[in-house]
Amino acid sequence: MGIEEIRVVPVCGLCTCLGLVIFTCVAVPMSIKSMEQGRTSVQLQWMTQEILDEVITEPGLKWVGLGNYLLEYPATFNTMYFIQDGRGVAGAEVPELFSPMLRGPIRARSADGLEMQVSVSFQWRLRPDALKDLYNILGETMYRDEFVRFARAAIIESCSLFAADQYFTERRTITAKMLEVLQSNFDKPELGLRMEITGLQLREVDLPDEYDDEIENTQEQMQEVEVGKAERQEQIIIKEAEKLVAIQKVEELIRAAQGQARRVQLQNEATITQLKLVQQKQAEANAAILQQFANDTQPFQRLFEVMEIRVLEDHTAEKMAVSM
Repeated sequence: MGIEEIRVVPVCGLCTCLGLVIFTCVAVPMSIKSMEQGRTSVQLQWMTQEILDEVITEPGLKWVGLGNYLLEYPATFNTMYFIQDGRGVAGAEVPELFSPMLRGPIRARSADGLEMQVSVSFQWRLRPDALKDLYNILGETMYRDEFVRFARAAIIESCSLFAADQYFTERRTITAKMLEVLQSNFDKPELGLRMEITGLQLREVDLPDEYDDEIENTQEQMQEVEVGKAERQEQIIIKEAEKLVAIQKVEELIRAAQGQARRVQLQNEATITQLKLVQQKQAEANAAILQQFANDTQPFQRLFEVMEIRVLEDHTAEKMAVSM
């Protein structure tokens, strides 16, 4: 059988079918993408290089079409560090998508112009509804470096709002203000930037050595002042205790004197009452005696004569001397 005898149509059909089968076997797996847990993604169309509006948040196998693929972003909170020593931060190996951003301390100036190095850390998370705008502005990977730049600018801005000494006395207030400025800088819907910022920690503030020495000297003096205040308070407490003891003694003396005065008063009242009673009885007796001589022309003379007679009767003769 020669070449002219081969049936062209059946052979072409068979080759086409084989080609379609091979293409299907290759195209179907390439059109399915897998998304792991802890990620969100948007779909990039290969032909138009445009992002679809739908944001994929559920993990699993996704049909994206031949040539298209998923742009993945972290769905969990990631950490950004601005610290001097990054040992112990990295920990176990993680995919680059979830690796913490580690940079050196931020050089800034306080409100009074003093240069300082600030070490901070905070957690951030992308909002799913901002992924399309984020890709259009910063692309798939460039956003990490830009976030570092935005964060550094926010920290520098917040540092300039406080004097150097406030970093020792108002640390909580400064931390709250830094978090507020960061949240404001990373939440700008009009620019397509929407992020969640939380858990900011002001780890360390490194000031010039001369200032640190003065702060240490000031703290020592303040400690001496506090010690003096404590000693003064101790003396006040001791003197107040002595005062209370003295007041109690005075009150005891007053109560004793009042009791003595009351006792004397009661004794005097009893004596006066008794004397009054005796005098009253005497007066009543004298009145009764005078009543017996009321009809005499000379009652008192008659009374004295009776008294003389009564005296003579009551006394013994041996002990009595009479003037004749």
